[in-house]
Amino acid sequence: MDIKNLHLHWEESKYKGKIYRSYSLALPYRKNGKNLKHPVVKLGKLSNKEAKRWKTLLKTIKKPDSFMTTMDDIFVSRHYAYLNVALVNAIWDEWGLDNVFPSNGKRDIGIATIARILTINRCIKPKAKYNIPEWFRSTFLPYLLNIEPGKVNSSRIFRELASIEQYKEDICKHLFERMKKENPNSMKSVFYDLSSSCFSGTRCLMMNYGLCKDGFKNHVVLAMVVNKNGLPFYWDVLPGNTADVKTIDWLMGRIKDRFKIEGITLTFDRGMVSDDNLNTLENEEIKYISAMDKNQIEGITGINFTKFLNLNSEHIKAQAEKLSGFKKLNESTYYREIKTEGKRRYILCFNPQLFKDQRKARRLAVENFNMALKQLNAELCEAKKSRNRKSTNAKFKHYLTKFKIKGFVKVDLKIKHITVKSSNETQRTIRTYQAATIVDKKKMLDSGKLDGFWLLVTNHSEKTKQGFKVSAQQAIEPYRDKVVIESAFRDIKSFIEIEPFFVWTPIHVMAHYTICSLSYLINRTLTLRLHKKKGDITKNVVAHAKLYEELSECQIDCIEVENVQKSQNKITRPTNRQEELLNRVGLKKLTEGIKLEK
Repeated sequence: MDIKNLHLHWEESKYKGKIYRSYSLALPYRKNGKNLKHPVVKLGKLSNKEAKRWKTLLKTIKKPDSFMTTMDDIFVSRHYAYLNVALVNAIWDEWGLDNVFPSNGKRDIGIATIARILTINRCIKPKAKYNIPEWFRSTFLPYLLNIEPGKVNSSRIFRELASIEQYKEDICKHLFERMKKENPNSMKSVFYDLSSSCFSGTRCLMMNYGLCKDGFKNHVVLAMVVNKNGLPFYWDVLPGNTADVKTIDWLMGRIKDRFKIEGITLTFDRGMVSDDNLNTLENEEIKYISAMDKNQIEGITGINFTKFLNLNSEHIKAQAEKLSGFKKLNESTYYREIKTEGKRRYILCFNPQLFKDQRKARRLAVENFNMALKQLNAELCEAKKSRNRKSTNAKFKHYLTKFKIKGFVKVDLKIKHITVKSSNETQRTIRTYQAATIVDKKKMLDSGKLDGFWLLVTNHSEKTKQGFKVSAQQAIEPYRDKVVIESAFRDIKSFIEIEPFFVWTPIHVMAHYTICSLSYLINRTLTLRLHKKKGDITKNVVAHAKLYEELSECQIDCIEVENVQKSQNKITRPTNRQEELLNRVGLKKLTEGIKLEK
């Protein structure tokens, strides 16, 4: 008899005023049009807990895939990273990046799929290219992408890197068109900057030795353009030691057509400003906003800045309100229209917080120099041989240059004779030196006369009857917002870990940067969503790194039942925090209705 056909049946009886319930396993049947039950197995008296167990057992047995087991026979044999990789995978799809690449053709795995895998890896757990196949097999991506894990190997990855880079310009154009169509306001101001990445070897042909932000090292240069929200839509790799000022012509040769669209303004750092560059942009009728070097401010404005020497950090907010000729834009910026020469318009700006920071930095520089001087003096007192005055003085001058204070700080070097013991225990006198700091307070004050000031230059110089067509506020804000691209470089060089390099040929290096830039695109997309939609229990999660960490615990687990030799993939039950995070980024579907193969 099949136990699946039995039901838990009970009958009541009364004895000495008490009611007793007797249970049995019964077989249902019909007789004379009535539903009846025939007891097959008598169970007798059961507690409520025991009766519930029998009901659960019979209910479970009726399911077609049911079986009998114990907790000792159930175990988890493997884990596959799921929710964090599925999240990045979904954002790739939202950007429609597969559409950029050609169809697979004769390839069993397309270029787009390899680019997708490399990008997801860069976002989640950056690995060297030859380690990515192993990482890929540890994730649920083979199932999501319907790929046999063994088909993704290091040779295929290196082979497709060149193919990926061939479509870089198409990727950039695709992103530009998407951003312009879906969020036109984000493209009114675009930001351009450069950053360097160092190499430890000497094999890369694009690498050059020279001064970069990390000192004199072998490096290459990443050029990137992002929109107002910090989303990248163009990037390229330049040879190391490429001067910032020389890259504007290069940029115009690549994508000037995208900057000629009405309403777009190119914003870049003062290190790229030169007459030639500004002339190039003006001749191409491309709108720009930048700032002049500090040493150009007095010459261009014609203002005698010594009259601002009375400004001090303690009363700077009140003093800023009284600056002659300046208007208040907001709490952090005051401005004064200077002049228009040809197409160029100059606006002098003053930032009270910047003033305080620069004054504080100068004081700290003197303090740091005094600490270095104290240490050098201690070393000089421990000398075993007489010291040369010229070489000793050079050591102190090195620190004056390092802390950028040699304009108002000098070192008074005096001879000091000390007695030392020779190896044969005899005593002798040697000549060493001790230094004292001399600070010229007037020169120190004069060196800070431009503290807090910066000069903006733009060719938004068209006027109407009411004044400038683009107001000072509209001109100033984009340059203040250029922090978004600085954030992009910080993210690429830290979280995405663009260094160290494990590729050397130019095409592979450029492809590496393309993958890193696409990773930043996805990271920035998620960060923007987290900032837009605040959470209740996850309000502390405001960036992609923490988001990936929170979601990493939600995996696909392979559950095996040893006594019946069955296995099933099951998703780890998402926590309330994980569910809220998915809701904040608009991807709740990643944990809803997941159907997995047995």
